[in-house]
Amino acid sequence: MQKVSYIYLNKIKGKNIMKNIQKYIFIYTLLFLVGCDSSIFEPEQGCDNCYLDLSSEMYVDNNGYHHLYFNDNYVQTFERIDAYVGYDYEYVGWTSDTQYCFEWNGTQQCNNVINGSSYSGDDGIASNILGVHQEHIGDTIKVFCGYYDNYGNQWLDSLGVIVNE
Repeated sequence: MQKVSYIYLNKIKGKNIMKNIQKYIFIYTLLFLVGCDSSIFEPEQGCDNCYLDLSSEMYVDNNGYHHLYFNDNYVQTFERIDAYVGYDYEYVGWTSDTQYCFEWNGTQQCNNVINGSSYSGDDGIASNILGVHQEHIGDTIKVFCGYYDNYGNQWLDSLGVIVNE
């Protein structure tokens, strides 16, 4: 009698264990497919008036490169680059793949050729200044720009600048 009840209990426990395993597999599969993102159940939020479009007053060739002509009368030549973001008071980050290095007080100092940040104005445009030196003549500089909108979406854009004599 005791042997029969032991086998019967093991079968019942086995069924419960299998049901629990199936339940956990279903839950983990559902979490894997859905994740913790609530956007499946709610409409995805987005910014209707957010953009990122870089432009400048430099000549743009057929390949999309902007051309900066170095002014030999000065040590440094400047050009403004604009980022249209679509609305005001947006913090915009900038960087480039080129630096200007110089020696000062016995140590080498390096600065990016574009300022690191700016804010958009009432017109939705954030402006920044690119400053190149004579050593950059012949270089192609890649300028990167980006920001996060109020919904956490990241906006990125870049443009290439060829420094001519």
